[in-house]
Amino acid sequence: MKSFHSLAKRTVVAVPGMGLFAAVAFLNIPALTIISFSLIAALCAMEAVTLFRPGSGILVKALHALMVAGSSVAVALLEPALSIVLILLPGTVISTVWIFVDGVDHARRKTSGIAGISVALALGFGLLARLRLDFQSPWVMFVPLLICWLGDSLAYFVGSAFGRHKMVPDISPAKSWEGFFAGIAGAVGGAVLAGFVGAAFPLAVMVTIGAVGGIAAVAGDLLESAVKRDAGVKDSGSLLPGHGGFLDRFDSILAVVPVVWALLLLFSEAGILT
Repeated sequence: MKSFHSLAKRTVVAVPGMGLFAAVAFLNIPALTIISFSLIAALCAMEAVTLFRPGSGILVKALHALMVAGSSVAVALLEPALSIVLILLPGTVISTVWIFVDGVDHARRKTSGIAGISVALALGFGLLARLRLDFQSPWVMFVPLLICWLGDSLAYFVGSAFGRHKMVPDISPAKSWEGFFAGIAGAVGGAVLAGFVGAAFPLAVMVTIGAVGGIAAVAGDLLESAVKRDAGVKDSGSLLPGHGGFLDRFDSILAVVPVVWALLLLFSEAGILT
C-alpha cells in the first residue's frame, strides 16, 4: 500500500511534466524550448549548490543558477567552440568563491563536485534543446526522454517484484541486476518508439542508441546517488513530491542526452540516418 501511494504521488507529478515536454516538442517555438530547459537547469543548479555546500546563501545559489541557465542557452544556440568555454564558467566562478571562503583544503571536494555538475547541467539541457531545434521531427527530442522514462519505469516494476541480486548496495540499495536488465529493455523500447516509430530512423540505429543510452541512464542515476550519500541526504530537494528534487528527476537524462546527441551525429555523418 505504501508503495502504491508513492507511485501515485510520482504519477501525479510526472503527468504535468510530460505535458510540458510534449508542448515544447510539438509546438516548436524556439523561445519556449530554450526558456523551459534553461529554467529547469537553473533549478537543478540551485539544488546542486545545496548538496555540495548546504550553508551557501541565496546569492550564491542565484548566481550559479543564472550562469548555468546562460551556459545551457549557449550550448543550444552557439558554435561548439564558444559554448565549450562558457559551460566551464559556472563551476569555475562558484569554485573560486568557495575557495576564498572555505580555503583550499576544505573546498577541494566541493569545488570539484560543483564544477562537474555545472558542466553536466549546461551540456545536458543545452543539447536537449538542440535536439528539438536542429531536427525536423519533434520525436527526436523524445529519444533520450523515453529512454529514461520507460527504462526507469520498467526497472522500478521488475526490480520491485523480482529484484534479488543487488547491483551496488553501498550506493543505491534498491537497485538490482534484474531491474537493470529490465531497464535496458525499457530504454531500447523507448528509443524504438521515439526514433523508429516517431522519427522514422532505422530500427538498428535506435536499438543501439537505446541500449547505450540505457547504460548511461543507470550511470547517471548512480553518480547522483553517490553524491547524495556523500552529502548525507536522501533527495536533492523536495519540490517534486514522490520524486525528490529536480536533480533526482533529471540525473539520468543529463547522462543520456549527450550520448544520444553524439550517436545521432555520428550516424548522421555516416549517412545512416538519411
